[in-house]
Amino acid sequence: MDDTTAASDNASREFLAFKLGAEEYGIDILKVQEIRGYEAVTRIANAPEFIKGVINLRGIIIPV
Repeated sequence: MDDTTAASDNASREFLAFKLGAEEYGIDILKVQEIRGYEAVTRIANAPEFIKGVINLRGIIIPV
């Protein structure tokens, strides 16, 4: 691969950018499976502080 092809490949890549707290991240769009809107999180009694709660993702309970 020559420099022109490498530069062309890099110029055409797309990324999903998002903020988490005060930090900004980006991921190659081809690695993204799904983009979902925010949904309400169900809190769990006596859960550690770092666990916000759980959501139901297509019938599977996912910790947040």
